Amino acid sequence: MPKQNQFLFGVKNVKYAIETTPGTWGSPIDLAYADAISLEADYSEKKLFGDGIPIAVLADDRGLTGSLVVTDINDTYEIAMGRKLAIENGTADIKQSKSVKHCLYYEVEALKDNEIITIKRWLFGVYTGKPGESQVQTKEDPTINTYEYSLNILGIPLLNALGTANFIDAQGNEVYVTRQTAFPDDTGYSTFGDAVPEPTSLT
Repeated sequence: MPKQNQFLFGVKNVKYAIETTPGTWGSPIDLAYADAISLEADYSEKKLFGDGIPIAVLADDRGLTGSLVVTDINDTYEIAMGRKLAIENGTADIKQSKSVKHCLYYEVEALKDNEIITIKRWLFGVYTGKPGESQVQTKEDPTINTYEYSLNILGIPLLNALGTANFIDAQGNEVYVTRQTAFPDDTGYSTFGDAVPEPTSLT
């Protein structure tokens, strides 16, 4: 297989969808203008020893962590996450007492084979923390303030080919999906961001 001629840049069109009932998601809602997103595997390995020598490696995959940086705070999103409350004459920041499971959608641009394309992505089983913020005094040039959310992406179960139950692999294990990606030549690409997809196995 030849090397892939692809370079990623930019992030845009961030949306969120809240779990309404277990395994069911509401309609995607615009979150905010995106500035950056970073993801890192929450993964470690442990060597297993026998007779004084390493004989196996036990993988411990806890999903993804990272951050989402946006240009402004969306009060509707913050209320849905339990971090703000609409009150008389405004909105109040409140002490967070719950974590709300949801999915995040975003798009990245890419230069692939000398053509610019948009890659669409969903993150599943997402929890965000309170956004960090700071307002910096403008001096010689305008200072643009941004807000950063911490991300914990735990994933959701992969469904079987019929979509009727969770997929079980040959070893009897459930498979969890943390992210699904659609390219322009994939089936359903045009509507991929309109609703949270249900990751489904091929067989």
